[in-house]
Amino acid sequence: MRIGLHVDSVGRALDDLVAETEAARAVADVVYLNETVGWDPVTLAALIGARVPAVEVGTGVTLTYPRHPRALAQAALSAQQATGNRFVLGVGPGHKAPMEERFGISYDKPAAHVRDYLTRLRPLLDDTSGLPGATRPKLLLSALGPVMLGIADELADGTILVWTTARGVAELVAPRLHDKEIVLVAQVGVTDDADALRQQLAAGLGPVKQLPNYHRHLDRQGLATVADTAILGDEKVVAQEIRRLADVGVTELVVSVAGDRERTLAALKA
Repeated sequence: MRIGLHVDSVGRALDDLVAETEAARAVADVVYLNETVGWDPVTLAALIGARVPAVEVGTGVTLTYPRHPRALAQAALSAQQATGNRFVLGVGPGHKAPMEERFGISYDKPAAHVRDYLTRLRPLLDDTSGLPGATRPKLLLSALGPVMLGIADELADGTILVWTTARGVAELVAPRLHDKEIVLVAQVGVTDDADALRQQLAAGLGPVKQLPNYHRHLDRQGLATVADTAILGDEKVVAQEIRRLADVGVTELVVSVAGDRERTLAALKA
């Protein structure tokens, strides 16, 4: 199982993000950038990847609704060329409230939208004419429920998902994907007081459960909060949980560090 690292780009300068990515090479095979505010994630991935060798850079995820498939394909292939074929394109529809309030775009029938979008996007990603040496980038779909996982299985190279335990992967995700990538983004923290860190995460991440897509996914797993999906404990406990994820089919664990960053990254490196 590969190890990735989530890098938060909000309010940060390019040189700072490049330095963090360079440091991450000791631990991670790939660095993922999310779409929030500020940086465009595809552009940022291209800029970082062009400056930092020997690590993949990807989006986890880029929003589909605001971008025409042709425009996104062109940006993704440009990033692939700029990084020497080390770009990973993660896409997803986002959530109803942000799409409708921020972009003024109807969120009606997101699964139908995603199916149509990927059907158009895939052949565009195959067309690398005009970009010597570029290859089609890996395409991952943000998917949690059975319908979206089915689309990921059919039209993408795999899924990139969040707020999921090893049991959730084994029971809800892996059975719906056939020889596909399962990329899991998870809060990971090496600590001697897991209960306190989990309570801290629960307080800080509480509003996340109010998003309907995440609420349903947690309910399917019988979990109360997104903090219940975090991997927390001493070095031995964290190593055991990471092995469990590999055993149930996770091909790549993308770490969002919780708590002590230096200690957590050291444990991952070991």
